[in-house]
Amino acid sequence: MSSVRLSFLNCHISRVLRQTRLGFLTVAIVALLGGCSRSLFMQSPWDAIPRATAEDIAKLHQPEALRADLDTIVALHERTCPNPYLRIPKDSILALSHRLKASIARPMTRREFLPLVMELQAGYRSDHYAQWPPSEDLEYAFARGERFLPFRAAPVNDKLVVAAVSDSTREIEPGDTIVRIGDVSAADYLARLRSLSPNETERYRDVCVREGFRHLSWAAGVIPPTEVEVVRPDGSRHTVQISPSSSGGKERTTPPGSQPSLPVAVKGEVLVDSPPFRCRLLRSDTLESAPIALIDFPRMDGPLQGQWETFLDESISAARERGATGLIVDIRQNGGGSTELGEALLSRLTDRPYRMSSKLLWRKSPESDELFRMTAKPMWRWLTFLRWLFIPEYTKLEYGQDVVYDNEASSRPRVEPGFDGPTCLLIGDRTGSAAMDLADGVRTYDLMLTIGQPTGGVPNSLGDIGPFQLPNSRIPISFSMKLFVRASGDESDLGPVRPHIEVTPIAGRDVALERAIDEIRKRQSEHRR
Repeated sequence: MSSVRLSFLNCHISRVLRQTRLGFLTVAIVALLGGCSRSLFMQSPWDAIPRATAEDIAKLHQPEALRADLDTIVALHERTCPNPYLRIPKDSILALSHRLKASIARPMTRREFLPLVMELQAGYRSDHYAQWPPSEDLEYAFARGERFLPFRAAPVNDKLVVAAVSDSTREIEPGDTIVRIGDVSAADYLARLRSLSPNETERYRDVCVREGFRHLSWAAGVIPPTEVEVVRPDGSRHTVQISPSSSGGKERTTPPGSQPSLPVAVKGEVLVDSPPFRCRLLRSDTLESAPIALIDFPRMDGPLQGQWETFLDESISAARERGATGLIVDIRQNGGGSTELGEALLSRLTDRPYRMSSKLLWRKSPESDELFRMTAKPMWRWLTFLRWLFIPEYTKLEYGQDVVYDNEASSRPRVEPGFDGPTCLLIGDRTGSAAMDLADGVRTYDLMLTIGQPTGGVPNSLGDIGPFQLPNSRIPISFSMKLFVRASGDESDLGPVRPHIEVTPIAGRDVALERAIDEIRKRQSEHRR
């Protein structure tokens, strides 16, 4: 059975991008009905959650109701997840919940209550529980004139450094180190933003802070105009008044007067461009080196599988025709989706046995049953009664019981056209979920040479999520019904996937790609000898 994970590690904020792919029942029903398009039958379960109205968002909720919502979150995860305390002791969650409930001393709106929900969800240290502002809450706030900060800042150790600034803002520049925002010190501000992001790994938590900085700041109650104190790269200290960000527009990412250093000089000819996928042919300046194919693989959404397999066939055929003897696949920006796309890649590279996870535990609950219904479009929900035909082990369970699937390493038939030369897989701190499963299987069984940095995702983790609407505040949150154990079978290893060759980032250069090219060249030279 393939691992099926949520493509959630990219830190996208919009509710419509928070999509899960349940898959098992729907794919079977689609096959039963003649292989029609999944889109005809399937929807994101988040689409089944009623959107909050302006009245819902403006409503004041009594403290007892909001405390009950926090208790609901703890009970929900215990009811739906095989092990919600995979990374954090239960006592710690109960203490966090008690502290958050004690902080509710007056009636609150959803906006005021949201950071408490975010912090409790983040407390489980599961990236798939990450909580972001609902899209309708942002729309309501923007209609009232609220705006985001006009800059993004990134954690650098325990400092906040400006990473990008809206072109219309000149009071602050990339490279400035923040001292305070309003009356809050940068250290306290960073600690607050980190508390709202799951800490599955510290590195990926800080990726989420960097990429979700504006949304997290909004959730924390920071709305421009506001005063910001910074230290410039020359050491001078300045206090500036920051105005609201205009929507859209370009950003500056380098300090004024500086010239960004260029990445490694690689001549790349596009062979196949099928967004979001792209295959390029990298040529060396020296005639004796054969070209190398580079595949950008940034997404693994289940509905992209047919497009991905067609892209692979066209790319490998084109690369072989052009004499490529090496292949690099880049999943450093891949937040996951369905491991079936990873299997499609490996089936064209190897027939050696492997597995992407060693075990899957699936908890049955009223919410997991409801998730089947929510994933089907309304007119087809009557078909969900057929699930006993396709997942009998799950269907026979009582609520609160788990079904366990043990996965053995197995070989898959090679798919043509295939690639037989040296290969590299680039991984990094934004490689998560199903992409991290792909990296874990590749690394564990040495199917490709892995290069880069440790993954942001961790293989021993919770996955396959669904939406749940809190009964009083009506804020939608995520729950998980599955626990995945890494390919090695080591349940005690809570670390990320570490590459064969770990490289240290250098600003302005793609050192992982440079190293991959070097390693491919070495193997090409060895083959010629």
